[in-house]
Amino acid sequence: MTMSARTTSRRQSASIGAAVLGVLLLAGAALGTGIARTAVAVSDGLTWLGDDQRGEVVQVNPASGRPETRLAVAGGDARLDIIQRDGMLVVLDRRTGQITVIDLATLLASGRRQAPAGAASKVLLAEGRLFIVDRAGGTIAHVDPVTLADVGEPWAAGGPLADAAADEDGLLWAVDAGGVLHSLEWSDAQTRFVERGSRAVPGAGPRTVLVPHRKGVTLLGLEGGVVLQDGTGSDHRATTAPQAGDVLAAQTSPHDLVPAAVPASGIVVILVGDRVLTVDVGALGCPRPGQPAVFHDRVYVPCLGSGKVIVLNRDGQRGGDDVHTGAGDPRLVFDDDRLFIQTPGAETGVVVDPDGDTRAVRVRDPELPVTDPERDPPPTVPSPPKPDPDEPTRTRPNQPPPRQPSGPPSVDAPRPGSPTTTPSVSGVAAAPGQPAGITVSLANRTDTQVTLRIGWSAPAEDGIAGYTITATAAGDSATKQSAGTSDELTLDCKALCAAGGPIEIQVAAYTGSAVGTPGVTTWNLPARSAPPTTTAAPPPRPTTTTPPPPPPTTTQPPPPPTTTTTTTTQAPPPASVPTAGATVITGVSGVNYQRTLAMAPPADWANHDGTCEVVNRTYGYTTPIACSATSAVISIEEGSNSIVVRAHARDGSRSVDSAARAVFKRIDEPTCRPGTRICERPRVASAPAEETAGTGVMVAAGIGLLITSALLRVRRRGEHG
Repeated sequence: MTMSARTTSRRQSASIGAAVLGVLLLAGAALGTGIARTAVAVSDGLTWLGDDQRGEVVQVNPASGRPETRLAVAGGDARLDIIQRDGMLVVLDRRTGQITVIDLATLLASGRRQAPAGAASKVLLAEGRLFIVDRAGGTIAHVDPVTLADVGEPWAAGGPLADAAADEDGLLWAVDAGGVLHSLEWSDAQTRFVERGSRAVPGAGPRTVLVPHRKGVTLLGLEGGVVLQDGTGSDHRATTAPQAGDVLAAQTSPHDLVPAAVPASGIVVILVGDRVLTVDVGALGCPRPGQPAVFHDRVYVPCLGSGKVIVLNRDGQRGGDDVHTGAGDPRLVFDDDRLFIQTPGAETGVVVDPDGDTRAVRVRDPELPVTDPERDPPPTVPSPPKPDPDEPTRTRPNQPPPRQPSGPPSVDAPRPGSPTTTPSVSGVAAAPGQPAGITVSLANRTDTQVTLRIGWSAPAEDGIAGYTITATAAGDSATKQSAGTSDELTLDCKALCAAGGPIEIQVAAYTGSAVGTPGVTTWNLPARSAPPTTTAAPPPRPTTTTPPPPPPTTTQPPPPPTTTTTTTTQAPPPASVPTAGATVITGVSGVNYQRTLAMAPPADWANHDGTCEVVNRTYGYTTPIACSATSAVISIEEGSNSIVVRAHARDGSRSVDSAARAVFKRIDEPTCRPGTRICERPRVASAPAEETAGTGVMVAAGIGLLITSALLRVRRRGEHG
């Protein structure tokens, strides 16, 4: 080999090594910063299903085939749509229009929002953003995924929408009732929707539906016989026979396999590539097809009223055995690369695995305790107040004086008659811990009974089946069992009801085999106002012993008899309070350590003749308000905050709370300067992140140098033969 050839060869080797080193350096930088700064969505292997009859959502573990958690999110006879993706759980009750977002870390409702009832509302998740569609009103709102408060201005179509969808790249698509297809993108910089394009689609109309894909959508305007794909990279238009009636399209699908059912006609229309197939599923024993789903290149079609799901392949032929579900209308739910087939009200459901195999799972367990997502979170020590960047010396309003962290709850010696631990069948079971943070308030009071509202925080142990509440006062006692962490207890109090006095409250947690040491507190019942008094007129004057003179002989009638009048002074009626537990807080908005509450007090709250205040029950912050107020500001801290409106009786004898609203503040929430749009996101664990990123870069660089050195050695050996 000549010197020139060797030089050229070495330069090529060096170039290869430099290229490899560059690629590995870039990979190391990407991996390093990615590990440090990017939250990776990891599946927890659990799926949420709806229980319409009870108004609950149930978390099912497909591996064990059993339900694990029940959350009460609505009233009975609900119509629940569940949206679960990227660690988010949003529930829409179509019967009432209420939307609830659940914080899966705490199982608390972090936000609620009222939307139109029925089919007009739709919830979309895309790229970590949450959108609420009002088809009747023709609007799409971008909302905070924690509080459901509006972010920026909603987009308005200027008329009703037929449908809306979001593809996996985060682009929104909406088709109005006139057949115009719009593509929208949310701009964080402009805090508004930006319309990327619009086109009129002849044949589309009010019953047109959209099916989103990884990129783009398929428009199915079957009333006009039109099928159109846009934004998929292989856009095309096709025609089919017009179909009358409503169209139920797949929630999502690959762009080359798009199904939709027409229940009134007993057919399923499938777009396969650029072909449109019309499948008569009535001839396959499915006269009323429901909303289909695509799962691993098969089309699953629920048969309404037939208690089964049929399976089709890409040619519209049978693609597998029917899945029998029993009586009712099956529903199809996607999660974690599994397809769940659920019939509302049924005890069991069916899981379809990627290979098409099916197995039964239990989706309903009446013995599983119900969790209230509106319960109070366990009390925590608040973090120090954050300084205002513009006014460092000003403290936030409504902030109480700093509190010293409290120690662990004390354990009192067992009292006579208090619960004790119970041995299990296999030995002595570990008793649950002691409930802490017991709070007591007066809910109602009569001449013979007093009703107390009692709350507490749950012990840390798992497997708690419920709690036993006991109230004791002046020889009287009352006991009640409760599944949640708050309840009301009525006590026969006799003389105590009027005179007032101490009432001892005990709360003990129990499992299936053991009862824990009770948490104990004493609450003083205030004395009642003085009882009504009766004032009698003075008695008549005593008469003398001298006999009266003989009556005159005249015919004059005797004087009229005198009467004695007794006057009774009635005590004023007891001071009234509005209805406890009423929904007063309707919305939450704002950033930093204050939240603005939107309120719509019912008539008895708005016209209450006592005083009202907004209370952060988690941290003790308060804001006095008029009982008819429609907005207020309250301070919060990181984590979950339980907010109520509290009304006090005119004479201060009692108070009631409205329904609680859970408000959640993320630790990494941006801090925005008041009156501006300048926001800064706090650096959370920045030093470890930078160290991790630096470590990733250095490790990748080291690997790159080793590989480059090895390549050069191999090359040189080849040159020297």
